[in-house]
Amino acid sequence: MKIKYIYSACLEVETEDLRILMDPWFTDGIYEGSWYQFPKIDPFKYISKPDAIYISHIHPDHYDPIFLRKLFKKFGEIPIYIPDLKQNFLKLRAQFDGFNTIPIKEKCFGGTRLVIQPNYTDSLSDIDSSLYIFDKSSNKSFLNLNDCIYQESLTDILKDLIAQDTKNLDCLALGYMGAGPYPQTFYDINDRDRLISEAEKKKNKFFESYKKFTKHFDAEFNLPFAGEYFLGSNLTHLNNYRGNPDAIEVKNFDERALVLNPGGSIDLVNKYIDDERTIGLNQEELDKFLIEIRGKRMKYENDINIPFTDINFLRLLKSALIKASSKSEYQGEYSFLFSIKENENIKKRYLCNINNLVIEEISLNEELNIKKYSEIIIDYRYLFGLLTTIYHWDNAAIGSHYDTRKYPKDFYSREIINYLNFFSAI
Repeated sequence: MKIKYIYSACLEVETEDLRILMDPWFTDGIYEGSWYQFPKIDPFKYISKPDAIYISHIHPDHYDPIFLRKLFKKFGEIPIYIPDLKQNFLKLRAQFDGFNTIPIKEKCFGGTRLVIQPNYTDSLSDIDSSLYIFDKSSNKSFLNLNDCIYQESLTDILKDLIAQDTKNLDCLALGYMGAGPYPQTFYDINDRDRLISEAEKKKNKFFESYKKFTKHFDAEFNLPFAGEYFLGSNLTHLNNYRGNPDAIEVKNFDERALVLNPGGSIDLVNKYIDDERTIGLNQEELDKFLIEIRGKRMKYENDINIPFTDINFLRLLKSALIKASSKSEYQGEYSFLFSIKENENIKKRYLCNINNLVIEEISLNEELNIKKYSEIIIDYRYLFGLLTTIYHWDNAAIGSHYDTRKYPKDFYSREIINYLNFFSAI
């Protein structure tokens, strides 16, 4: 069994029976214009013709329909295997994009066994999955955790799967950082000490999650990967506050960590490692790259030209509130305050109570006398796109497209985050 690293979550695994390509993302400007790759590579320099493609979940740094079309143009149509989820948003999205996907739980190709295991958290927003591969001819095993969050129920299922084939896992590919909006969109950009402090906390939190996974599976090789990107356009200034380390930092505490350059690989049979990366990214080249992507435009800046005054946000928000509350998994009092911007100036503020479904417009300087709420500070064009399902709230958050101010600041609820996933008028 041979494992090749391409970029971010894209890996190529080859056995005697099968070559499978995983999560090929190579289209810049995903998440509506905010995510860019560095270093930029030509993926076809490293990708061999695959027999199958695995897409772990619907996020655009894993499911890239533009690149899939390029892949099919070069190699012909290739079977796409995806998780067999209860709510299969990926299958529906791919079907809309013109792709036939194959949801599977387990499939054998000769002596190669594939198992796709969803990461269920009992939420309507469950999308993630992992992939386990066992190659009988070489007696080697590989587990790809993708973006799965740590939970013992998942690790127990996966350990049982592995135990059916072998005593020890040979290679574990897993995330080492959190590619989300915190802390860079949760604090004022001028509060740099707080941003740096929170970014460091976030980095260490994901390092601890990485350590838990590696301790559970005790693989011979650990491959830290995925979530590798930089923010562009008008978000470029936030890159220093994301808490996203270079994978090379993992080697400081994990002697089994293997960090590869694009195209680098490991042959698990003879333990041969080709093109291992031993130094960090070139800072001078990175700085030039960040200057270049600073001039890019967000998708909503090109897509939406409706004047602010022509949009009935009160009506759209009311419809979205009713729809999201019908799917709400949150128990308790909570409100959202939408502060809607035009040209960086807040023009309107609407307070939405998710319990009694009441919306009221409030003045720009009015102080709120409520205990728990989130203020969403957002460009009016992007909010219009979200409410009309041109865009999606999950992508908006991961893309850092809006600022959030939580009250109280330390309040966290996964159910509240999931609530916004269904906050649309359509």
